[in-house]
Amino acid sequence: MITQVKAKTLGQVLFPHGQVKVYTILLLLIGLVAAAFEGIFPSRFDLMDSPMWGNVLQDAAKNLGLVVCFGLAIAYLGQLVKAQTETVEKRLLGVALDKALSPTLLSAAMIDAVRIVSFGLLITLFARMSVHFGDNPVPITGQTLGVLLTGAALGSRLGVLTTVAYIAQGSSGMHVFAGGGYGLFWELASGGYLLGFVLTAFVVGFLVERGWDRGTRLLVAMLIGNILLYIPGLIQLSYFVGWDKTFAYGLYPFIPGDLAKLYIASLSVPTVWAVVNYRHWNRLTWK
Repeated sequence: MITQVKAKTLGQVLFPHGQVKVYTILLLLIGLVAAAFEGIFPSRFDLMDSPMWGNVLQDAAKNLGLVVCFGLAIAYLGQLVKAQTETVEKRLLGVALDKALSPTLLSAAMIDAVRIVSFGLLITLFARMSVHFGDNPVPITGQTLGVLLTGAALGSRLGVLTTVAYIAQGSSGMHVFAGGGYGLFWELASGGYLLGFVLTAFVVGFLVERGWDRGTRLLVAMLIGNILLYIPGLIQLSYFVGWDKTFAYGLYPFIPGDLAKLYIASLSVPTVWAVVNYRHWNRLTWK
């Protein structure tokens, strides 16, 4: 049975509401790290041979603009949709929200942008861990692990926005996909899996918001999200390799790795929660 009460997500605890100036600086710093990383390590974790630092700085500046703009724009649109939804709910229920107690739309979008950019960078880092087997056009990567953690940590709404921003970065030319790949998702054999990331983040986040954030329930939530990932992934892959090779290329090789990633992800989230709760309890004890 799924409870209807939304729980506070890990992302809300790690990035609580605060001063806009602080989050503006944090957004620029995280964006700078993401931009510099993409410029210096365009493929996996191998440093460029004889890097031309002028080009690296130019690419990093361009990437910084893309990361920050995508993060802010998508976060702002997400806040607009959220505000409109709350307005409709107010009218239906006849309940007025106290605007003085909630952050402004722009400040809330700034905080969401930091969350989006941070976990987008996490997915990018995991995407660098990729291995190709034979002529299989779809590599085995750590992307799925990053997406599962994103959905579990941020919840359904921000999980979707983060994966959308991640796809937008790769589609704009940033080397953020598996093995430093990039391009329009509909032109990639693995593009269906990118769309599946959005669905996976939503489903995992939706279940976590309703109490499926610990133990066996979290593992089941991630398993459901991981299974749904393959629906658009296999459909798009079939257009590139044919249905006779789709499951051999796009499903069977990934099952052992997915099981390992599910196990790691299901342990990681409760571990971070334990650290956060310990720090909170420790502060209360010493006050």
